[in-house]
Amino acid sequence: MTPKTILYPLGMDQPLDELRPAIELCRAREAHLTVLLIALAPPPPIAVDTVILSDAWASQAEQIKKELHAHGERARDLIAESGISCEIKRSLMVDSSIELAVAEHAFFADLTLISRTLPEKAGFADHVASGVLFGAGKPVLVGAPAQFETLDWKTVLIAWDNEKPAVRAIAEALPILRAAEAVHILSIDPDATRTGDGEAPGWDLAAYLSRHGVDLTVHTQPSGQLPVSRVIVEFADDIGADGIVMGAFGHSRLRQRLLGGTTRSMMDDCPLPVLMAH
Repeated sequence: MTPKTILYPLGMDQPLDELRPAIELCRAREAHLTVLLIALAPPPPIAVDTVILSDAWASQAEQIKKELHAHGERARDLIAESGISCEIKRSLMVDSSIELAVAEHAFFADLTLISRTLPEKAGFADHVASGVLFGAGKPVLVGAPAQFETLDWKTVLIAWDNEKPAVRAIAEALPILRAAEAVHILSIDPDATRTGDGEAPGWDLAAYLSRHGVDLTVHTQPSGQLPVSRVIVEFADDIGADGIVMGAFGHSRLRQRLLGGTTRSMMDDCPLPVLMAH
């Protein structure tokens, strides 16, 4: 992945200064920045006197639209100072439509930056992440806004589980991995069988990546009944990783857009930026 279009979903309550690191990333990569400003519409009226409440609802929605427009203009002014290519998209929606709307925009982006400051209210952050990962099938970089300034990670940890989402994440991360000084592959509680994770977990991946010029070290580690996310984070800290690459999972076969436990924990609690794909 060499991102030339970067999508940044932003809630109305998030400060516009969060965009500055993303602006610097786009400047360094000569990439286009699309900012998707999202405002939640007020709940639709449900009452006996529908006419009166509908008028009040319409007035409230109109006010939010005005605020959304003004916020977008301020974002445009901020980005204009940098001289990068950019566009501002504004969207007023109910919480149930966030996922689809974000997916439609992510179709036309190489990478979506998901800030850990996205609001949790009404499942906002989950809807955004699910829209990109599962709705659009595109990679995301999850982190604190300041961590979006660069993708030049010197030490990278790959959380490897021999599954398709991890394979996709690694494929997206190849330019990052090739440029890194050290890449570590970590398999947690691997099933060292031909039908499991392979007889030498991680080594097939290491051989593949080495042909791309990636300098690798392979590790296996038991979880010791700790959450997998905790093992990943602690190992990343031990090796001084700058970022993590891993697959993102949905545990529900009926509704793949439900984020799995490890994915959710890594998005919420990991102190490092995490590149994910599904």
